[in-house]
Amino acid sequence: MRENLPRPAAAAAPVAAGVVRPSAPHKRRNPLAFLGRFEPRFVADIISELRKVTWPTLAETRYLTIVVAIVATAVGLFLGGIDLAFGWVVQRLFF
Repeated sequence: MRENLPRPAAAAAPVAAGVVRPSAPHKRRNPLAFLGRFEPRFVADIISELRKVTWPTLAETRYLTIVVAIVATAVGLFLGGIDLAFGWVVQRLFF
């Protein structure tokens, strides 16, 4: 309730009289301090999610790697064939 009460007027320091008001040393705040409270929870969340992962076996990894290599080669050959065909058509029509 005290925040609703009016504040007393601050008395101005008489600078002309040479009286200097003592000032408290400024405490520097860390601009990244808010990250400290997120880090442990963030790391704990990552670890808990990684424990839920079903990792593939070596045989599954090898099989899927071979499948990806075969599909990538087939798509590359298909697109290369289409490129050669269009190049041949353009060369016959315009040159």
